[in-house]
Amino acid sequence: MKRKRLAELVREEAGDLQEAPAPREERPREAPHGGGLEGSPPGEGQAERPLPPYLTYVRKECRLRPDQLDALTALARRLNRERRGKGERITENTLIRLAVDNLMKLSYEEIILLIRDREPNLGG
Repeated sequence: MKRKRLAELVREEAGDLQEAPAPREERPREAPHGGGLEGSPPGEGQAERPLPPYLTYVRKECRLRPDQLDALTALARRLNRERRGKGERITENTLIRLAVDNLMKLSYEEIILLIRDREPNLGG
């Protein structure tokens, strides 16, 4: 059997979700990290399958150098081997989101210094 690429799996999953019957009542979008059924009254929502976390994120394309992509892939594989199937799978996108979260914690001045160090042609 031919292995499927990640993009094919995502398309299939998204298609399955679109084919699922629509909920009786549309609610405004909640924070993506809630995702669970803890706020539902007893008997409500137990048959509904929550969306996988990756489908709650906004798609943003990013161009990486080949060495960056290779390092991300190697790190994600290593972390997944070490977790031994416990918890959610760690992907390259997980690591990119983590890096963005940490970048956003820096001050403007710290970011400018990083840009000057890493990308001399972009810094002022």
